[in-house]
Amino acid sequence: MIEIVKNVKNFTWYHVSNLTVEEHESLVKEHHLTNEMIGYAVDHNESVRMEYDRHADETLMVIDVIVHQDNNVETRPIGILFAHNDVYTFTHEPTDYIKPIILDPQNQQIRAQEDEISAFDFIMTGLYSLMIKYVDEITEINKKRRVIQAQFGQQKQTTHQMNELLYLKTQMIYIQNSLANNHVMLDSFRTDFKTLLKEFELEHIDDDVRVEVEQAKRMANLALEVINSVSDAMGNLSNRDLNWTMKVLTVYSIVLTVPTIVSGFYGENVKWLPFADAQSGWWVTIVITLILMALVSILMMISGFFRK
Repeated sequence: MIEIVKNVKNFTWYHVSNLTVEEHESLVKEHHLTNEMIGYAVDHNESVRMEYDRHADETLMVIDVIVHQDNNVETRPIGILFAHNDVYTFTHEPTDYIKPIILDPQNQQIRAQEDEISAFDFIMTGLYSLMIKYVDEITEINKKRRVIQAQFGQQKQTTHQMNELLYLKTQMIYIQNSLANNHVMLDSFRTDFKTLLKEFELEHIDDDVRVEVEQAKRMANLALEVINSVSDAMGNLSNRDLNWTMKVLTVYSIVLTVPTIVSGFYGENVKWLPFADAQSGWWVTIVITLILMALVSILMMISGFFRK
């Protein structure tokens, strides 16, 4: 669907979602966009980058945004195309939520009048709000990590907790990578358009959008380090519990060999064994077995085998 969302003096904003073949042809014939740029903009797997076609007067910005889908947090690319003094945003169903955010950003910034604002400044204001979503998501991941971390020492670690921690770690890796790519792309955008943008537009990029991305990057790096530390600590605790279990099983196996040894001797029917012919010989062997088991257990305890 091709929708005119905003039409002001300096530019028109077209929002393109779930592009069809007919709409693709319309963009080429009526809006004079190139097939190459449209293909990059709608590609689900396109990497974050800047793409230029100076002959066609087109500049494409591909940037990652946060997406919530099936209770999972992911990052997906969106395409922002500046062409012929207009701006086009390309999204799919998971990323279509960006339209109201760009249209009415909740960043409380003082913006220019409708007849003065440029397409670059308008988009950067919206990107500022979209980058805040990264900070919000990192904060939420930290909350989930604290819940898992608070359970240390209170109960035995379970496979479910390990999987939850691994899930958070995977999310943070994707977020961290997307933020790093977004930061590089914004630097490239600023460098390439430095001579074309006004001073307040450059300040908007430097003091707002890039600062927010850098802050999110620092938060993501710190959060990932903490998650790795918690994961390592949980792994050490699991190894300690496993070592303790193996130690206990080893002690039990040693202690339980005593009845086998005693019964083996008396099962040979050797006449010279003590109490072999006595009527109460059965009970005597049990007492001998228990005494030997107790001695072995005491020796194990003195040797520290029962210390966790």
